[in-house]
Amino acid sequence: MKRKTALLDLDGTLLPIDIDEFTGNYFTLLREEFADTFAGDKFIGNLMLATKSMIENDGAKSNKEVFVEHFFALMESDNREEIMRRFDLFYLEKFPRLGADIKENPLSRRLVKGLKEKGYQLVLATNSLFPIQALKERLRWANVDPDDFVLITDYETMHYSKPNINYYREILQLLDLQPEYCLMIGNDVQEDLVAVRLGIKTFLVTDYLINRTGEEPQCHWQGSLEELLKYFQILE
Repeated sequence: MKRKTALLDLDGTLLPIDIDEFTGNYFTLLREEFADTFAGDKFIGNLMLATKSMIENDGAKSNKEVFVEHFFALMESDNREEIMRRFDLFYLEKFPRLGADIKENPLSRRLVKGLKEKGYQLVLATNSLFPIQALKERLRWANVDPDDFVLITDYETMHYSKPNINYYREILQLLDLQPEYCLMIGNDVQEDLVAVRLGIKTFLVTDYLINRTGEEPQCHWQGSLEELLKYFQILE
């Protein structure tokens, strides 16, 4: 379809957080939650390995299926149903604590509102390593309504992860999109700008820039979130 579509990254783009600090706090909270079941270091180490398996997913299974398969094999646990129920409760009841000290950037909500007013349909193109509940919660920290997005790339839905080019290809296929009518907006040079290889235009948001290799970004535009709003002429 030819309708314009904006693909929006979450962490460091709509949500003003330092991803390393957030990840550390997230792992600490998870370790506390499962202290009665798993040894902390082994639990977190295997959680990271299972997450890596999602990043390396070849698309034969959903990211969630890959995570569950690898995590429980590593933990040598057969109690999948109960543990996954506890994960679900964690994201519902404990995960929201991580947003307590996060300050929203009002420009994020203004960007989402402005893009919709200009006729864009919106995709939350965050890395597909979390369940939908966790992603919707983080959108709330940004004071952005999850219902504004026609697709949120959670780990139940997606079969690939960033920076795999097939992650972006899957989004195009799910929504029957033509890449030339799409714009990817994100802050990660390696994970977000790869979309350009499919013909998707890219805007690199520099407020919380991530560039692991120091390479020169290959994007159509770059600048702060405020400059992005100026580009779209949606600053009040």
